[in-house]
Order: sequence, then C-alpha cells, then structure tokens
Amino acid sequence: MSTPSGAHHAGLHYTDQGSGPPVVLVHGVAGGIDTSWGNLLELLAEHHRVIAVDNPGSGNSPLPDGPLQLDTIADSIALTAERAGLEHYTVVGYSMGSAIAVRHAIRYPHRVAALALIAGFACPDPRLRLALHTWRDLLDADARLLGRYLLQQSCGPAPLAQLDHADIDRLAERTAAGLPPGTRRHIDLALSVDVRDDLPHVNAPALVIAAAEDLLVTPSHSDVLAQGIKDSRLIQVLAGHDAPAEQPMAISAHIHALTHR
Repeated sequence: MSTPSGAHHAGLHYTDQGSGPPVVLVHGVAGGIDTSWGNLLELLAEHHRVIAVDNPGSGNSPLPDGPLQLDTIADSIALTAERAGLEHYTVVGYSMGSAIAVRHAIRYPHRVAALALIAGFACPDPRLRLALHTWRDLLDADARLLGRYLLQQSCGPAPLAQLDHADIDRLAERTAAGLPPGTRRHIDLALSVDVRDDLPHVNAPALVIAAAEDLLVTPSHSDVLAQGIKDSRLIQVLAGHDAPAEQPMAISAHIHALTHR
C-alpha cells in the first residue's frame, strides 16, 4: 500500500507505504517526512507498513495556534493511526520524536506493540538546552551560520570529511532554507520536554538506539531512556545525530528484529 501524496488526519499529514507489521515514524525538531529519515523509511517499507507523520508545523502539517503540547501531538498521532486502520503498531521516534513516542505509549498502552527510540532524549540536559537556545537565536540572526551550526551538530565525522567548503556552504544554505515554519515552536517544545517520570510506566518493549558520535543529543540521553524503561535494550550505531541517514541499513535491521521478536 502506498499513498505518495499523503493524507491529513487530526491536522497531521502522513504517508503510507509498504506492507507488513505496522510502524509509525515520528520525527523531531524542525524535521519532516522528507528530511528526517534518509533511506530508512524506504528500507523499513520493504518489510513493514510504514506510516510517517509530519509533526505540526512541519512538511504539509499546519501549524496550530498557541504553544505545541506533547500530549496533543501524541493524541493526534493516535487518531492518525486509527484513521489509517492501525490497531497495534511499533512507534519509531527520532530525536524529540522519542519523547513524543514515550508519551504516546503512556497514553495509548493498548495500541503500542513496541518502541524504537533513535538518538532520543527524555529531558534536555544543559548541553542540549544550550544548543536549542543557540539554534533559536540564530533563526532570525543569520541563516547561513544557522545552517553551518546544524551541520556541525548533526553530521558524524565521516560524512563531514567527505565535504569541501563549497559543499558545506551549499548544504548549509539548503538546510537553513528548508527549516519548516514551526521550527521556533518545535524548539520551545523541546526545551519543555520532560518524560522521565513516564519511563517506568512504559509497558511496551523498547529498543533504544544511541548515536555514538552525536554532538547534539549525546549517548548519555539514550542511557537515561534505557535505564528508565524496564523492558529495554540499548544499542549504539556509529553515527552523528543524523543517524537514520548515516546508518539506515543497521537501524532498519534492528527495527525489523524488534517487530518480529
């Protein structure tokens, strides 16, 4: 099954690809279906039915009035999954999407078969908080510097080593120009996230995937997630924060094992 142009439910745009055990993909700050997953979405769709959502203010999902709320996004994802005909599914959360996935599992435990949390966090530590404030300050100040900053924070050493100065300038401009309209509110939401008290109450099995070279959401955040969720397994992939794009085959294989356990 595939709906290339996507659909809208509960204010969220989503795409529907593949067949097999269902998985729902939830991205993080300033991400989107087209920008967050690299080749991971297509690899997962070879053996799964993949519902990928655009969070509010990203991609083709409208930005609502007022601050974004974790509970509201979790509820919108539930309604989107229901309208897509899913009853029991694995939620794959990336970056802030991991916190959304955890809250979704708490609010809808009967629906969540498992969690896969990629380069995620339960609550921003001082380093991540500083990075988010810097990101917000650069939004209006200097788009070129913002693009460079995001590349430096998100890319692993190996991908960066393949870029020359012209590549970096081009990618930085494209990154900054492609930021969705909801970016500022995404940052505000990320700064307010704290699902640490939710973790002991997650009943679904969780695969926690740390990105060993992540400068933005350091692997210690994955330690918190894995230690807090009772039925969890922690693994590391050699990647920066852009792990779905840098290590799609490894991550896809681990998620496949999770959904077929």
